[in-house]
Amino acid sequence: MGAGGIASDRWRRRAARLLALIRDGRARSELFTRLRFGAQVHQDISLSFHDRYPRLFAAARALLADRPAPRILSYGCAAGEEVTSLRSYFPDATLVGAEINPGLLRACRRLPADANRVFIASRHDLIAAHGPYDAIFAMAVFTRRPEEVRERDLRDISSHYPFALFARDLRQLALTLAPGGLLIVEHAQYRVEDALAGLPFSAVRGPGEWLAKGPRFAPDGIRIEPQPVIARIFRRTD
Repeated sequence: MGAGGIASDRWRRRAARLLALIRDGRARSELFTRLRFGAQVHQDISLSFHDRYPRLFAAARALLADRPAPRILSYGCAAGEEVTSLRSYFPDATLVGAEINPGLLRACRRLPADANRVFIASRHDLIAAHGPYDAIFAMAVFTRRPEEVRERDLRDISSHYPFALFARDLRQLALTLAPGGLLIVEHAQYRVEDALAGLPFSAVRGPGEWLAKGPRFAPDGIRIEPQPVIARIFRRTD
């Protein structure tokens, strides 16, 4: 495709996104969240669906077999799809869903009642107050517009999505885990172990280890080549 064709394709995609904003309440809520919270937002696209990560959910269930009634946080729970999925894997768990998008948080709170489930605004003080957790799922949260990264073939994301933001929020989140608790992260643009350096965590080998889905970047923002095999499950060891 020539330069003119590429430019035309970009304009078509932008027009499609604008049309989605006009027609789709969820898309409008994503734009509102981006404007309201700015740089605090990691991923501003709220795509999710029921039982999206069965391999990781099942692996976490096996690793938490000695905790029959765990307390579990779904960080960035969108409209509650992940939380309702986790109930199928952890029938006796206390589930906490945290969401920064006010419109999606309202949708979560309209779900059928569950006595052992609560939805909260995604603020560190509220998240910490509802802990400590036996497991935290942060799925497709610690990433920023990955489709744009792929379309532009970015080799340096240091200005697009700074490592410092990723590391700060992931470290805060990880420290709300109970000793022995699990941190499960998928679709992050940086490696979890780089952010957790110096904290009492170790990667769980075997379950959750396979080729990264999409590019990964070093702390300086430079793309790691070749695309690495990564760990997705980490255990607090203190």
